[in-house]
Amino acid sequence: MSVKKKDNKFQEQFISFLQQKGFIWGPEPELYGGLAGFYTYAPLGKRLKNNVENRIRSVFQKNDMWEVECPTIMQKEVWQASGHLDNFTDPLVACSKCNASFRADKLIEEKYDDVVADAFSEKELLDFINDKKIKCPVCGSQFIQEIKQHNLMMKTTIGTKIEAYNRPETATTTYLPFIRYVDYFRKKIPFGVFQIGKAYRNEISPRQHVLRMREFTQAEGQMFIFKEQKNNFERYDLIKESKLPLWSHQLQDTSKEPKMISVSDAMKKGYLKNQAYAWSVNLAYTLFREIGIPEEYIRLRQHTPGELAFYADDAWDLEIKTNSFGWVECCGIHDRTDYDLTQHAKASGKKLEALDENNEKTVPNILEIAFGTDRPVFALLDITYNQAEDRTVLFVPYNLAPIQVAVLPLVKRDGLDTIAKELFNKLNGKFIAYYDEGGSVGRRYARMDEKGTPYIITTDTDTLTDNSVTIRDRNSTKQIRIQLEDVPDVLDNLFSSKKQFEDLGKIIE
Repeated sequence: MSVKKKDNKFQEQFISFLQQKGFIWGPEPELYGGLAGFYTYAPLGKRLKNNVENRIRSVFQKNDMWEVECPTIMQKEVWQASGHLDNFTDPLVACSKCNASFRADKLIEEKYDDVVADAFSEKELLDFINDKKIKCPVCGSQFIQEIKQHNLMMKTTIGTKIEAYNRPETATTTYLPFIRYVDYFRKKIPFGVFQIGKAYRNEISPRQHVLRMREFTQAEGQMFIFKEQKNNFERYDLIKESKLPLWSHQLQDTSKEPKMISVSDAMKKGYLKNQAYAWSVNLAYTLFREIGIPEEYIRLRQHTPGELAFYADDAWDLEIKTNSFGWVECCGIHDRTDYDLTQHAKASGKKLEALDENNEKTVPNILEIAFGTDRPVFALLDITYNQAEDRTVLFVPYNLAPIQVAVLPLVKRDGLDTIAKELFNKLNGKFIAYYDEGGSVGRRYARMDEKGTPYIITTDTDTLTDNSVTIRDRNSTKQIRIQLEDVPDVLDNLFSSKKQFEDLGKIIE
């Protein structure tokens, strides 16, 4: 097996940038020394995360999926039925000297970019660790030659004695109101729902910053559909010619570089098993493109037979290539068959069925798009962060930037600051605006570039004579003069039209 070891220099520099510039702080609470797996989204990071999650909502809603919000804690019986109490585990390996424990598969994947270790057996994990001489990250010693399975569920108590657990993902809690869904959607299947909310996992040794946390945000879409509807799916025709960056064991390609293949060709060749599932895979890809991840940084990787869950008919992961950690799994698209509803029907004693097209009571299947929002936010920051000798810029997509426009007076005198403040007050609320009058204008431009601010409006001496200001574009650093009264409309057109800054003259006309 050919493996590539990772370089940690970029990730150290980048994570320091996130801390210093107000994107992500932690591990938290820093005041008490920090606890691995818990982070605070600082002011800029929280705004960016909100923008990303709102875009996710928009994509799901445009595809006829309805948002719900379910409890984050449920009693033991729920998690027994779902299989989490017995099977939601990670392989743990411990240091022979300092007793520090680590998740064995991620320990490997953190060091080697082109290895998918979560499909390894316990023996394969130990053999790889020994063969590559992977040592304890804490003290550099060898590991004990034993793998233990660590359950990730976080236990709590409701009231005085009800055993309960924090949800490890949103999916299970989304499935449970199925009977209510059937009534709400007037017994018409398929239908789709999604959740965006907190989940909790008692990770062994959370690492890789916000990619692996003990408390995190998930966004999961669930489509309830009858088995016979999967290959007679009306919306398939709308996406069948779309191209996807697929990498599959079926492609027999050892380079792990994806191939752009149309959905219809992937169906013909058997890479995707049914029309509705193909639509779901395409929706996941579309969603990540919509939140600003460039096409060349995405691949869709099919689960190998060894990875595939026993209840799944098919599963693909959407992975993003980061500078910090290489290829990172960011989304799972699963055909879960009728497993979940069947299990909860058995455990609850309630029938979770609906009338199919033949007017027979049938348990629907579930197609799932599951991901945490923290990972695409981190990936977006990682990919768009650019540090050159003379300029550090965060090239986040303009419509997702945590600050949309900054207003700066050239100098803090001659009434330029007064005009700038009046403009800021006019813009703030309609846009996410920022006012800065401290230091040289060049330094203020630099601060805005670091924050990812797309446009900067500057009042200068010409403003006093002709009522014009400059508008500066982040990406090109070009500046154009416009009339002060036109600023709100120009910005509105720039953000809504998605035109390049070079077309500003046309936009004004």
